[in-house]
Amino acid sequence: MYRPIHKLSNLRLPEELNKSCGAKIDIIFRWDARDEKRISRPTSACLVPRQPPWVAVRNGGLVGPVRSGQMYHFVRMKGAVISEADLLTNLPNNIIENILGCLPLRDVVRTSILSREWRYKWLSCPEIVFDFWFDQMFLGDHKLEPLIYQILKLQKGPLLKFALQVPDLKSSPDLDQWVRMLPNNTLQDLTLHVSRGETHKLNSNLFAFQNLRNLKLYNCVFDPVPGFKGFSKLVNLELQSVALVPETFGKFIASCPAIERLRLIHCTNFDFLEITGPRLKYFEFHGVFKSVSFKNCPVLSDVKLTFSSMDFKRGNRFSLDLVKSLSCLPALEDLQLQAYALEDLVEHGAPNKLPVSLSTLKNLHLSDMYFEKIEEISCAICFIRSCPNLQRLKITAFTFDVVDSVADFLRSQTSSESLSQLKTVKMQLFSGIEAEMEFVKYLLASATALEEMTITPHGGSITDGGESILNEIKQYPRASPSAAILSSDKSNGKKHI
Repeated sequence: MYRPIHKLSNLRLPEELNKSCGAKIDIIFRWDARDEKRISRPTSACLVPRQPPWVAVRNGGLVGPVRSGQMYHFVRMKGAVISEADLLTNLPNNIIENILGCLPLRDVVRTSILSREWRYKWLSCPEIVFDFWFDQMFLGDHKLEPLIYQILKLQKGPLLKFALQVPDLKSSPDLDQWVRMLPNNTLQDLTLHVSRGETHKLNSNLFAFQNLRNLKLYNCVFDPVPGFKGFSKLVNLELQSVALVPETFGKFIASCPAIERLRLIHCTNFDFLEITGPRLKYFEFHGVFKSVSFKNCPVLSDVKLTFSSMDFKRGNRFSLDLVKSLSCLPALEDLQLQAYALEDLVEHGAPNKLPVSLSTLKNLHLSDMYFEKIEEISCAICFIRSCPNLQRLKITAFTFDVVDSVADFLRSQTSSESLSQLKTVKMQLFSGIEAEMEFVKYLLASATALEEMTITPHGGSITDGGESILNEIKQYPRASPSAAILSSDKSNGKKHI
């Protein structure tokens, strides 16, 4: 049996819930029948169990799910126990739908035993999510296919979200049948994750959901039907291991004018990638392209690019054309890319500065930086100097050998006025080889506004925790008198040196 609902006052909730409710919480719902502990004694504190989901309601309005495993303090009011029939039955339908939306699918179905009036309310739940927890807690010896079919067949009311991401899901005709059962006019959020087997060829029914705002596809074939005019309301698109048609993908993106976030992870290789998005703010790409063009992206501020080194060695390299494309983004503030992609700039001479300036860039992360390659280091410095308003720089080292010529090159570099805005530097996987030390010395001598440099030693390369290296860095001259040098590792956290 489900325990009664308890009326509580002065409940201390997490900060995010306090902000959202603006007053004390009146009611806490407990939905797990296995938990026989009752919050009924007049104590001043109670540890909320980890397993059951909890939902807080104030003045008839949903506040949100209460995080489990936390200590919440309260004072019990008189008449704390309220009958289920009086309270549950009279809740407004929108509150009931919101409560159901906060619960795992297993518990949504189990609310049917609360009362006669609640027997079929779960059928109107606006969100249906088949995920890892559904697989672990509910499936057991049951087969997935008939369960999904029955739930979709019984579902009533507007369905806003459908997610299918259970482990070991294979491509099958059943998947297309489930998509056909989804309502075209209400669905806003769709996730299809085919985790095993062949890439799934999506049925044309997918392109009938004109109210989609969020679409996530994994291990599928994405080929819009002829005459498709795009998803006019789509805000977030994530494609992972998806087979695309490079020649038509650019047109598809252009036909989704509301898109704000675009993630392409290990999809089809592109010779030419064209991105158009008047509202696009975030773009992430993992894979291969030879060239890229950003058209009409006035608010694109965050770009992350990750390439395969093997593919770069075949000639698909980051080029000066990409730098020019990035420089044309008027709102670009955050950029992450692999440092070895900058080697292509050496073909253009890698002068002190690039012929174009990334004047809006404030945050730069260069990963996999090979400190034994003079071409890569010279191009990285050239790139950094071309970002006059850079404030935060993060370098993740990737070094195997010691090459004296790299250290000699860095010693020959004079301090740069273009780093006058740099405030924080993070050096990760720092091995302490001479080239890395000279790079740190160059940054300290150039960054006149530097506030903090954090060194994270490479645990596999440094045996003494980096003390000797850090003591040497401490002696380097600093252009900024207020610059603090910190050491950081997982065991000791941050500390000044």
